[in-house]
Amino acid sequence: MAEILGDIDSEIVKSLLEELKTEINNNSLPYILKEIAGGYQLLVRPLFAPFIRKFLQIKKTRRMSPSLLETLAIIAYKQPITRVEVEAIRGVSVAHAFEQLQERNLIRVCGISELPGRPKLYRTTDEFLSMFGLNSLQDLPNVEELKEFR
Repeated sequence: MAEILGDIDSEIVKSLLEELKTEINNNSLPYILKEIAGGYQLLVRPLFAPFIRKFLQIKKTRRMSPSLLETLAIIAYKQPITRVEVEAIRGVSVAHAFEQLQERNLIRVCGISELPGRPKLYRTTDEFLSMFGLNSLQDLPNVEELKEFR
């Protein structure tokens, strides 16, 4: 936002956005302001989502299968990573999963590995961060936090 406005200090913009976020999020409004993927998004509170979907006639997004989520999790935690490395971890072919994740813009090619055959390296996208409500990859749960879900 500071870039768009030109000569305004980015720290001032960030401070104002944080103030706005606090003001919006502490009221009983149907939306919240959340920092996601290095920016800010105005989101509908989960309580109101079914009403908005019905009003706008929005169909629910396709769910991801457990195998697709597992593949995505491996990429998220190990990136940059090759398809062969993901297959070695999962023990099965992930070609179809990679196709689906790329179609959904959740992963992308980010380089070429120095390994024999020079396979492509993959990483997650800002769409991935947005979908899971993360500001950055550092917001992913660590191993200890994941153990709590078991």
